[in-house]
Amino acid sequence: MHTIIKLSLFFIAVINPISKIAVISVLPEKATLQDVERIALRSTLAAFLMLAAFCVAGNFILSEVFHVPLYAFQIVGGFVVFYYGFMALRNGAFFEFNPTQNIADLSIVPIASPLIAGPATITAVISMTAQYRAIPTLAGVSVALVFNLVIMVLSRFIAKPLVKFNLLGVLIRIMGLFVASIGMSMMLSGITLFMGTLKAA
Repeated sequence: MHTIIKLSLFFIAVINPISKIAVISVLPEKATLQDVERIALRSTLAAFLMLAAFCVAGNFILSEVFHVPLYAFQIVGGFVVFYYGFMALRNGAFFEFNPTQNIADLSIVPIASPLIAGPATITAVISMTAQYRAIPTLAGVSVALVFNLVIMVLSRFIAKPLVKFNLLGVLIRIMGLFVASIGMSMMLSGITLFMGTLKAA
């Protein structure tokens, strides 16, 4: 249970529900609460299917399909995580969002991927599966996705007081700091694994 709680908190930080508040809050005004709920449910399901596939077969996909060692994926993926965290820390936004995009398309792109199941989360899933095995990792991902789903559904209500008191940008920057730190940790883990392979050679 301790491991699942630890992984849940880890994936909540990587998925970063705060960024979804910013995205949902700038949807076109024609988007109703039902539209937001449908977008949240569809994007969560799509993200879960993608992450579950990488949780179960991530190492096979890396080693047998793309012939990429885990440490290389950790280093590059960690850099991507660090970059997005740094950009959020500097700019107060994780991604550029086009509010004129068709509402029906939002649930898959950009919300399911890359906002939920992006390079950062995929890298984290593969890395955590290698460390903790598939079932605890998938349980942690599921808890994080459910939490993210609730935040997405409530985003418009949460955003109103945050915008009113100019706190949304502050929260995004704080989350950016945590995400950048996670990315750095992933890079260091990849480098450590790479150094271990050199010593074993």
